[in-house]
Amino acid sequence: MFIVGVAVLAAGVAMLALPGPGVVVIIVGLVILATEFTWAERMLDKTTEKAAGAATKVTGNKSGQFALAASGVGLIVGGLVIAIVFSDFIVVGVSLAIAGAIGLCTLLPQVQAWIDDKAAQPTRRDEA
Repeated sequence: MFIVGVAVLAAGVAMLALPGPGVVVIIVGLVILATEFTWAERMLDKTTEKAAGAATKVTGNKSGQFALAASGVGLIVGGLVIAIVFSDFIVVGVSLAIAGAIGLCTLLPQVQAWIDDKAAQPTRRDEA
């Protein structure tokens, strides 16, 4: 599991500069590594707390919600256009479309409640 976790984590870091849902993939990599290592579990707690806090700031007002919805739709449409028109870049197009869908999902009330809960939870480090 170590090799798989490191590979997924590395892919997520690469996606921070390349098209794709980098933060989500980083979190998945940390979830895999956290099954074996306590340091990965601590990093996972910190990463999800920071990501939830950032998401709360963006989705906490109407202009942030509009910007997120517009960018999500733009990524989906742009990704589909790239995947269809430039078939050599289908992976890039699909990655952009997935990133847009993930962005739109953060606007769902159930996801909003989970994000708000995560952002409000103290980490284990804060409790100790």
